[in-house]
Amino acid sequence: MKKVLIIAYYFPPIAEIGSLRPLGFCRYLERYGWQPRILTTQIDSAYPPLKVDENLCLYLPRRIQIDRVPDGNPLKTISYTRNQMRTTLRGLLRPGDVQLLAGDHSAKLSRARPQGRLSTLKGAVLEHLFLFPDSQAFWLKPAVDKLSQLPASERPDVVFATASPWTSLLVGKALAQRFGVPFIADFRDPWTNNPDDQPLSPHLSVKAKRLERAVCDAAALVVTNTPEVRHVFRTEYPRLAGKFVTITNGFDSETSELAESSCEERGTPQPSPQNAPGLELCHFGSVYGNRTPLTLLQALKELVAENRIQGSELRVRFVGDWLVTDERCEALAHALEVQGVLRREPLVPYKICLRQMALAQVLLILDPARPLQIPGKIYEYIFAGRPLLVIGGEGATGSLVRRHRLGLCCANEVAEIKRILWCMLQGKMSIEPPQAAVRARFDYSKLTGELAAALDSVCREKP
Repeated sequence: MKKVLIIAYYFPPIAEIGSLRPLGFCRYLERYGWQPRILTTQIDSAYPPLKVDENLCLYLPRRIQIDRVPDGNPLKTISYTRNQMRTTLRGLLRPGDVQLLAGDHSAKLSRARPQGRLSTLKGAVLEHLFLFPDSQAFWLKPAVDKLSQLPASERPDVVFATASPWTSLLVGKALAQRFGVPFIADFRDPWTNNPDDQPLSPHLSVKAKRLERAVCDAAALVVTNTPEVRHVFRTEYPRLAGKFVTITNGFDSETSELAESSCEERGTPQPSPQNAPGLELCHFGSVYGNRTPLTLLQALKELVAENRIQGSELRVRFVGDWLVTDERCEALAHALEVQGVLRREPLVPYKICLRQMALAQVLLILDPARPLQIPGKIYEYIFAGRPLLVIGGEGATGSLVRRHRLGLCCANEVAEIKRILWCMLQGKMSIEPPQAAVRARFDYSKLTGELAAALDSVCREKP
């Protein structure tokens, strides 16, 4: 059986969305004649700290070899030392001095200008020394050093690295060169064309583009998870156009069915029955950054003010971390909760989350201004077999939803959201669940066959 080394910084029990793609692949590779070995980080050394769900490890193949290499990021040590010093000082100072140590609002305002310059300088130093190409940059050397020591009998036939973080690609490129085997770069996100990333300094932007080009040059194949990202790469690097292919994200029907039959949900809030009167939209996962519900909440507020809906007729459920910092959004959410239109609930274990998706009336996606990317949870929504309502959906997400008839896309505009919701409530607009053939298309048991074919092809072309 041929061997593939998979470099995945995010891997179970890390409960980040980036863990699910390598997990899905490694579960089925042996069916296609490939034995996977995983190189990942050590959870307690990662910086910033990552969420953990030990239940994800239940889905790993029993014989899989996992090398967990610590992430030697000095920022973690600096942060820990700083927090320890603050704790010690709080114990020594008077109560009034503790507030000064924490820094109240007026003190921050009085020092705003010099702090701004200092903050900019500190950010530039951190960016150059610690955060390029990402905050996992210090994982590169220990990861490469650890796997470089593999005996010849354990060395892989192909190295496959999935990113972000981009450091994973650099690890994969270096190890493939050490072993003298083909390298496949897997982009779960765009790198230098990612609108969600904080802008880099001009110098680092050039440096990042140079690194991206070097990775694509070195790779025997470059995999993207959307056709839109593949198109961008082919446009940016026309000389390498033949290297770029697409293997989408997906879901694992076997783990999802296991979750459906075994999860314990006592004491967990439940979605409304699918045949309940009115309409309930369920959103699972974190709400943060550009994925803000502000426009949706404004539309709901207006529908309530116009006496067109009540909590018994239209309900919106958010299950997961609520990381919204916009004060307007928070105020709207609180008012709608009081009126019974909105519910915010804490994150639930993965198994329960999958079960509740399958019970939902309509599954909600917030996806404004992300033309190249598709939210990872959309594939779990597809497996759940429930119709989708996407608010935003420009670009890659909208194309996916319309191409496979997964539900409806609605512009992220108050008037359009009101119109769509009102039409759905009145039965003037139908929203159908995805067909069984479409669901099968995104099963990792099938998608892994596409990856195995890519692995076979680069092996055949190896000199």
